[in-house]
Amino acid sequence: MSTNSNDIITLTGGIDVGNGYVKGVIQNTQQGTFDEIDLPSAVVSTSRTSPKVPLPDADAASVLAGDFYNQIDCSLTTPLVAASDRRIFGRAALSVRGSKFTEFEVLGKHSKADQELSKVLVLGVFAAKALRDYVKEHGALPDRELRVLVRAGLALPISEFVARRHAYAAEFIGLLGSADPTVHLVTIKNFSTPVSVRLQFVDVQVMAEGASAQFAITDKGEPLAQALLDDLRARDASIVEGVSASDLVAVQNTIGVDVGEGTVNFPVFTDGRFNPEAADTLDEGYGSALMNAMERMSESDSTLQFSSRKQLADFLHAEPSVLVKNRHQRAAGFVEDEAIYLVDEIVSSFGDVLSQAGATTEVVYVYGGGSGPIKHLLHPALLKAAGDVPVLYLDSSYSRHLNREGLYIAARHVEQQALAAAKPAGKRSKEVA
Repeated sequence: MSTNSNDIITLTGGIDVGNGYVKGVIQNTQQGTFDEIDLPSAVVSTSRTSPKVPLPDADAASVLAGDFYNQIDCSLTTPLVAASDRRIFGRAALSVRGSKFTEFEVLGKHSKADQELSKVLVLGVFAAKALRDYVKEHGALPDRELRVLVRAGLALPISEFVARRHAYAAEFIGLLGSADPTVHLVTIKNFSTPVSVRLQFVDVQVMAEGASAQFAITDKGEPLAQALLDDLRARDASIVEGVSASDLVAVQNTIGVDVGEGTVNFPVFTDGRFNPEAADTLDEGYGSALMNAMERMSESDSTLQFSSRKQLADFLHAEPSVLVKNRHQRAAGFVEDEAIYLVDEIVSSFGDVLSQAGATTEVVYVYGGGSGPIKHLLHPALLKAAGDVPVLYLDSSYSRHLNREGLYIAARHVEQQALAAAKPAGKRSKEVA
């Protein structure tokens, strides 16, 4: 049976699959609706038929209108995933017992591109967006398979980007020249009636982690630049004396320090272009400090036992009650000790990158989800290492989302180019007719 093009959902999204969290923004290009995505980079896998009691179909509209990305329960049939086990995503995964909990490895050299979890998370969130939009429009679950065409912006650590970007994109799209594109089937099982979502990737833009954030900074323009300057002037006005927001937007030679959970990326832009020769990746991140602290706690303090680094991070992030205040202080002390070592490694790598980038460097940006907890240690150390080069430390409340926004910009740019290229052909076909 032929499928009407109106039955096909089209999505364009930037998905920053971090070692700690998935940050994404996806647009339904037909409806014009955007979803912002923020969930822990973790899933629970189980071969059991029903690890959770399915929700009534009648609840679909209310459930999907909420934070559904942190409740996804699905199985996947795709060349990218070895087993079709059920997988529960995000915060819901943190509370499921008796199943296999999977998060990214942050200790060791196991590439994120090779870890199946990265593909599972990307496919799951695109499928969830398609279902959310369908139910929002129709008020009920579909009675047929949903077909979805996807344009995506994804990222790899700088150390993997140059060698792996084309192969990583091809895993989602399919091999170049193949007659049949790769199809990824995601079956969402949150409700009594399972829903199948068939994903086909039209285009995948792979960028270097951190470099995508630099694109977002440029895109935000003078409002963000002015906020950064105001913040810096409040601490040391002499560093940016005479510098305006327009001056900052116009800079062409920058270094980024993108602090993640498993890596720290140092994207370098020379004459406005990403410079992979000078850029670098440190295979450690804030998650490394958490893991090392957990190991020390297990050896020396029986009252500080955590099942995962996410549980430890959430414990430290929350305001402690009087009953756990002492425990909170002790745990923070363990992490602080490990963070000091991490900062030393970051500053050492930054020095190497700064030497490689040369004296033309105009500004250093610091951002990323792992930058907030160590700001009190890292910012003064980077200021000292940078000399008279301004170091602009972005607030983590928005800096952790910059990569996803840059990735969306890249995917959207290619989509607009494709639409522009198609218009003349359409006009010619009408003239011929």
